[in-house]
Amino acid sequence: MKRRSALALPFGLLAEGCSLAPPEDLDAPETPWPVPAHYPQHFRTYGNTIIDGAGLPRIFRGVAAPDVLWLSQRQDEKLGRFNRDLFRAAAEWRADLVRISIMPAVLRFQGEAVMFRVLDAAVAYARRYGLYLVLCFHSIGFPPDGRYTDLRDPFYGDLYATSGAEMYRFWQAVARRYAGNPVVAFYELFNEPTTVNLDRTPSNEPGIAPWLRWRDFTESLVDAIRLVDFRKPIIVGGLQYGYDLSFAPQAPVRRDNIVYATHPYANSDWRIGWEEAFLAPARQLPVIATEFGWHETDHPESAYRGAGRYREAIFQAFDRARIGWLAWCFSHSFTPALLQDARSYRPTEYGLVVLNALRERAPPLPPVQPRFVT
Repeated sequence: MKRRSALALPFGLLAEGCSLAPPEDLDAPETPWPVPAHYPQHFRTYGNTIIDGAGLPRIFRGVAAPDVLWLSQRQDEKLGRFNRDLFRAAAEWRADLVRISIMPAVLRFQGEAVMFRVLDAAVAYARRYGLYLVLCFHSIGFPPDGRYTDLRDPFYGDLYATSGAEMYRFWQAVARRYAGNPVVAFYELFNEPTTVNLDRTPSNEPGIAPWLRWRDFTESLVDAIRLVDFRKPIIVGGLQYGYDLSFAPQAPVRRDNIVYATHPYANSDWRIGWEEAFLAPARQLPVIATEFGWHETDHPESAYRGAGRYREAIFQAFDRARIGWLAWCFSHSFTPALLQDARSYRPTEYGLVVLNALRERAPPLPPVQPRFVT
């Protein structure tokens, strides 16, 4: 099955290369947000669990944002805005973890210096609201073969094409910058691994062989990171667009402090079901869903093959397996969209389901003036 990319945009949403707006003043007046006394702290894996500094299990829940470098260059109503409000809204939704992405084509055009200005601002914003971050290198394809799915933007060009050398440079630079910074809680090596044909269409090659090649490649990236950052958990995604972790228990990544990512969209179970893809692996390995969701055209709920409706089933599955999750996408323009527009952070119908799921599972906080009433 060829799945439409979660980052596919209509051609009306182009990047004109606007200059980076300075980060919003963190000291501007606002209602204070209560930050836990133990924030921030480092995390690590233990068995099939993520644990905090006191050795207590931690299940993260939150939202996944689109490419923040792209947002920061646009700062408009079509694509969205990168500012303090984005992180404040995530905290008000009761997220505790926000995944932010960097796409290789955008990084090549804007450059490392601009990227770190944006990521440093993201860290400052997150710290203000007691949020943790996942940094994700956002491409789709199969790095061991050097093949990536074809998605083109009229301004940035070939969005997903990259190379092993580019990934090594990115992760070593990021690790040098944020080693020891607990606000950046996780590194996610690659967005959606999936085998790709020579014509750049997905092949979804079956069997364990692709997993073993992917595992070996990730171990080399982990080693590059560990030269400068010895402790941060590193997230490795499953195959079939990040969904399939079925071979991970028998052939895990042979490095310490590894978390495994799954992307169980409403139409991901076309080949294997949730039990095989991520629920059974989660009984042996630490698993987190770094993307999931539904959308009437990209990921229709009607495509879900399990019992009941996808929206109830997915949260029940996460809860039973004690799997953390990040809903895609905290945006109004990237689908499935959690937001109605670029400014209000009001939820879509899908977003309201996610917002309620976050608030129902969040620990209590002192009352804060809400941005909106749902």
